[in-house]
Amino acid sequence: MRNHDIKDRGIMKWQGLMLTDHVKLIRKQGEEINYIQQTLLDDWELQQIQEELEIAYKRQCAAQVTVWRKGEHITYIGKISELNYRLSFLSVEGPFGHDRIPVADIIKVHCVD
Repeated sequence: MRNHDIKDRGIMKWQGLMLTDHVKLIRKQGEEINYIQQTLLDDWELQQIQEELEIAYKRQCAAQVTVWRKGEHITYIGKISELNYRLSFLSVEGPFGHDRIPVADIIKVHCVD
């Protein structure tokens, strides 16, 4: 048997071999790489967030609210339609509907207008 008689497809034969354990580990590793730690805010930053929320709510201007949730930053843009300190949440009315946001998850608030 000579070398040119061997019909080895090389890497093509391994392309379809992905075990479920391998896929799970690859996804888990990707999530760990992209994970963002929750930032701890000091009193000054918390006060600044509260002031920006109140200004955006009273003026009914568009606001950009950045939230930390499950290891990633999510940004909501829209008018703050409800600000409830007793239940500790706010509602943002954006182009895609209403979103209820827990106040404890807010990282940054910025008035767009």
